[in-house]
Amino acid sequence: MNRKLADLVAKKKVVICVGSGGVGKTTTSAVIALQEARRGRRVIVLTIDPAKRLANALGLESFTGTAQKVELEMAGELWAMMLDMKACFDEVVQTYAPDETRDEILNNRIYKYFSTSLAGTQEYAASERLYQLYESGEYDLIVLDTPPTTHALDFLDAPNRLGDAVNSRALQWLYKPTVFAGKKGMGVFSMGTSYVVKILSKLTGAQLLDEFAVFLSAFSTLFDGLQERGKAVRELLSTDESTFIVVSIPDPLTLKEAAFFYDKLGADKNTVGAFVINRVHDFGLDADELDRPLVNISARLNEEFSDKKSTARKLVENAKEYALLKSRDFSALQELRGQIPGYVPIVFLPYFDRDIHNAEGLERARYELFDNEKRV
Repeated sequence: MNRKLADLVAKKKVVICVGSGGVGKTTTSAVIALQEARRGRRVIVLTIDPAKRLANALGLESFTGTAQKVELEMAGELWAMMLDMKACFDEVVQTYAPDETRDEILNNRIYKYFSTSLAGTQEYAASERLYQLYESGEYDLIVLDTPPTTHALDFLDAPNRLGDAVNSRALQWLYKPTVFAGKKGMGVFSMGTSYVVKILSKLTGAQLLDEFAVFLSAFSTLFDGLQERGKAVRELLSTDESTFIVVSIPDPLTLKEAAFFYDKLGADKNTVGAFVINRVHDFGLDADELDRPLVNISARLNEEFSDKKSTARKLVENAKEYALLKSRDFSALQELRGQIPGYVPIVFLPYFDRDIHNAEGLERARYELFDNEKRV
């Protein structure tokens, strides 16, 4: 089955780009969104910490936490927004927290740190915002650029991990000491709780410890909503409406991580629809082709640069080095191809001589990825 990337994304309502950091996930997400907007769909791309040059390529001053329309000529509409963790968590609190604890959570100092800086909150915010956009029904396609991670499902597991963490016996001991009181064998522990709290108060400050306990107690009222939302996200991403696209570069170690993502997502019954490999050295002659006519090439270059024979030699050396890079890239890609079923397309973008910083560069990447699709 020779499935094309263009056919795959054309049938989906949610496309999630996963992969390690620094492999071009954000740019790939924007290119996929641009492709579908050019086809006439209403598309939004949700990005994580995008570079300013990408915003400029889309004609935006910068990305914000509010959806902005990209004013490029196209059949459909393209919208873009950046993940705002604080705003996302505030909306969760507004939706799920009881009236009597809502303001208590929002004004809590620990919550303000939790909603912007704690490990795992970015992954949760990404899954929450994705589902909010899906439920709104405003877009034909949502393209999500996930946070850089070595664990493919971190952002899917985040709601469960949050609930498990705050529900743990260790933390409940701080804000629900009565949970342990009265249980057989817990009397001594219960009596010792106040002593340990006093020690912790001296070390951390009584006010900070009190705020932490208040935050945990108030935030625990959101657990049912968090778990319900997490289940809904998992169900959505397990349907035919959604697909994962693994983004990588032709570095052997990074491709190994990409293969891990495929195994992890597949084991979780989610579907990887395709791989996109960026920065592949594709142009130029192969090494064996370059070796055969090397004398002729050298003669031609010497003729062109008769007064600068050193320049001709450098050009030949550069061509040979590029051919070596090309050979290495394609060897690594063939190894990946051997690990991935043939029906999953592995397509690639050639190595560009400069970063994408304008609309022309973005369109060039779209053309190479879709109109001039190259696959392994």
